[in-house]
Amino acid sequence: MNQVRYQLSLLDPVSHYYQVRIEFTPWSSAPIELQLPAWIPGSYMIRDFARNLQRFKASDSKGALSWQQLDKQQWQVNHQGLPVRIEYLVYAFDLSVRANYFNDEVAVINPAACCLEVIGAAQLELELIAPSAYPDWRVATGLRRDANTAFASFGLYHADHYQHLIDCPLLCGNLCIESFMLDAVPHHVVVVGAYQPDMARFSQELQRICAAQRDVFGELPHDLSEYWFLTWAVDKGYGGLEHRNSTLLLCNRFDLPNPQAPSQQTDDYITLLGLCSHEYFHTWWVKRARPKALLNYRLNAEQYTDQLWLYEGFTSYFDDYALVRTGLISVEKYLQLLSETFSRVTRASSQMHQSLAASSLNAWTMYYKQDENAQNAVVNYYAKGSLVALCLDARLQQQGLSLTGFMQACWQAFGREELGSDWDTLAAILLEYSQNSALVQELWQWVHQIGVLPLEHAIETFGLSLSWRAALNQQDVSGNKTFVVEPRAFGAWYEFKTDGMAVSAVAEQSPAKQAGIMAGDLIIAVDGLRMTEQNWREVNQRKACDAAIELHLFRQQRLLTVTLQPAPAASTLAILTTNPAQAALLQRWLGIGA
Repeated sequence: MNQVRYQLSLLDPVSHYYQVRIEFTPWSSAPIELQLPAWIPGSYMIRDFARNLQRFKASDSKGALSWQQLDKQQWQVNHQGLPVRIEYLVYAFDLSVRANYFNDEVAVINPAACCLEVIGAAQLELELIAPSAYPDWRVATGLRRDANTAFASFGLYHADHYQHLIDCPLLCGNLCIESFMLDAVPHHVVVVGAYQPDMARFSQELQRICAAQRDVFGELPHDLSEYWFLTWAVDKGYGGLEHRNSTLLLCNRFDLPNPQAPSQQTDDYITLLGLCSHEYFHTWWVKRARPKALLNYRLNAEQYTDQLWLYEGFTSYFDDYALVRTGLISVEKYLQLLSETFSRVTRASSQMHQSLAASSLNAWTMYYKQDENAQNAVVNYYAKGSLVALCLDARLQQQGLSLTGFMQACWQAFGREELGSDWDTLAAILLEYSQNSALVQELWQWVHQIGVLPLEHAIETFGLSLSWRAALNQQDVSGNKTFVVEPRAFGAWYEFKTDGMAVSAVAEQSPAKQAGIMAGDLIIAVDGLRMTEQNWREVNQRKACDAAIELHLFRQQRLLTVTLQPAPAASTLAILTTNPAQAALLQRWLGIGA
């Protein structure tokens, strides 16, 4: 039957080691081949998980077996036809949602990063051994429980095949668990590491989000029998990764709601809800509906698609959109979040150098490996992709249709049965849905050509007005402000340190670039004064608008002087406001009452 049994023991939290044992009976006389993925689906970067495997051993009942490592992630084991045992250690100290982490508070297990695939195996079992030092620990995972394994307990779990196994992370620790039902499907909300979270509220509000995302597609996936929100809270962290019936989330300890303040809605909690919304949307839109190029994952090397703008960008449109539709955030808050996206996309000069399709295709080497030139070279397919979704929604609503209707058409055409998409598929569905060939061509241009999107025209469809103001600095992305003195342009990303202003990036065609300022420079003085946040602000406000500013800086221990020429700050910060006379348009778009 080609059955393989994995046994994973939480061995040593101080040294951060798991012990993995793999047992199987060979199904042929050929040497056994084993391999570990180099990347994990949903995160498009080579991670080389095998670098954390140590002390590999192979044996049978007669003793040690000979083996050899073929490359960085493949092994070959010679055998004698007897049952084989493979053993090794996994170093687990990656504080992210992509790999493994183990200490005295939590164990995060991503099988893609620790369970070697036995080539040719079919049915898989994973036995998770409880750590004796932590008797109160429990387990949360989307893997199928054995009949003798209690809910949220250590014990035996099953996977239909290796892709199933690696799509089910496990979260272990002193877990808080709440559950709710949606369309008769249990959804489990799991949290570890948070300080005094209001679990009941978190679960109730996730239920509203899940219902809203289900409504986008018209149904839950037919094979979804349960869903797990695996939430890992740490001192400082953020991230999420989608899986077929779960998501692994990383947040800060105090991001979850405070039980002593039931009406408080902090920005950190809103961000967490948006993350949950985003990852749950992927249950349909990535885990089932996905590019044809990713229908069969090849995890030993890069696997390319030019459609990440569609799958991550459209998901990014619907994540906060669900929060406002469910009343979890106000219209004003939603417009602020949307304005921030407008500002970031508009401000980045990269959109004049790279298309969304190109950004998607080069995600492996550019988006996931951003350097100091990323603002000038790399388009954010999450953010700009979400604005393509906004523009498409506006065009469709002008015809009495909606992006939700288009999403349901895509789901029925290629998502429900997991047939995959390419541009021709999308174009055909959009043409059939909209009966508008010009719109199909327009979408192609937004995605495949370099340039700006028709944002102002789009938001008019929703009864909104768009205005722009000057930004104080590159970090200034939202809020309607008035200035006694108009801001001066600078054009660099920076952070104030104790010894000056540390420059991390410089925008093309900016005063900073023209002055010769480079990423890595440490600016120590401004117009003869020590460079501090206050001195920088005061010099910019007090200096005559047509006067240059002298800067002293260190560049790799060389002391240099540069001159910053005067220029007014560009109006790149978006402000979205409602138009009371067109309230009905806004209400129709957001699905809210008067």
